[in-house]
Amino acid sequence: MAATPLANASYARPRIEVEVQRAFELVYQARTLRPGGRFDVDALRGLVGGVYAEYTLPLLDDEVRAAQAGVLQQVTFKDIVVQLDEWVPFYDAQGNGTLEGGARVHVTRTREDVRAGASRTSETATYQFRMLRKRVGADSVGWVVTDFLNPGDDRWLSAPPPLTNAVIEGELKTFFDTFYEARTLAPGHPLDLEKSRFLVAGSFGAYTMPLLERSQAEAASGALREMRYTDISVRLESWDPQASDHGGLATVAVTRTALVARSSDAEPPQVATYEYRVHRHGFHGALIASSVFFMSGPLPVDWLAIDFLRPDVNRWVTDLGGSTVIIPDAAHY
Repeated sequence: MAATPLANASYARPRIEVEVQRAFELVYQARTLRPGGRFDVDALRGLVGGVYAEYTLPLLDDEVRAAQAGVLQQVTFKDIVVQLDEWVPFYDAQGNGTLEGGARVHVTRTREDVRAGASRTSETATYQFRMLRKRVGADSVGWVVTDFLNPGDDRWLSAPPPLTNAVIEGELKTFFDTFYEARTLAPGHPLDLEKSRFLVAGSFGAYTMPLLERSQAEAASGALREMRYTDISVRLESWDPQASDHGGLATVAVTRTALVARSSDAEPPQVATYEYRVHRHGFHGALIASSVFFMSGPLPVDWLAIDFLRPDVNRWVTDLGGSTVIIPDAAHY
């Protein structure tokens, strides 16, 4: 994400309020169309990045085409006022503060357009943005606008979609496809215990990994020849988005067909439904404070299977282990 250096600005001697004002003056300068001139698309590319670049550059392309067609004849911006709402310094790997960081700002500007066959129009509006302060060269500084609060739906461009039950169920279907793929034993496809370890945690991890290690030993001895899973379906039974400060908790019923072949013979297909508790583990705390400024999309999340209802005793393995904590702390992954 390259940044255009600001004139008369020093990385080592930050003046954040002055710098963000100047950065947006450059943004609107690049978006200005003078009679007989053209938009400075290349300049804008050096001032925007991330999801905001993906959003705004196509809009400018539309205006470029309108100008080339003679429809849009002039665009000017005036009375640009940038209000600094928040400044978040970033930290290096050793926990030391740096002079790079992120800012959240309100920007008020008046835009005036002239279109063919129409009167001049004027619009004053205020928008919210997120932006990054970056070192450029030895001591120059550049700012990149990375996010925008869309007034149409009052959501940041980088915000994840609303977590409806349909979205959760879709994520869980993908998770359990991966979950059972890691547990598959087939010619040319050994059991993937390493991947399985990254998909489980808590009481269920302590319960299931020894069973998988036993299956791996059986495979190594030749006693177990094949173990495949088909027709995997997931039904969401409950979803608590506030189950922890680092992610929610889903209870799901998973139906699958197991196809197992041993050295003696192949077993009949086993169709069964099992209940799991699965944790949607998201990043939080200080990481979010910095990540929201440079993510090119929603913050990453990982699903982890953390509990299992043993059908032989109809009890959760967390209960059987004597634990009262279903979701491990944030350091579990």
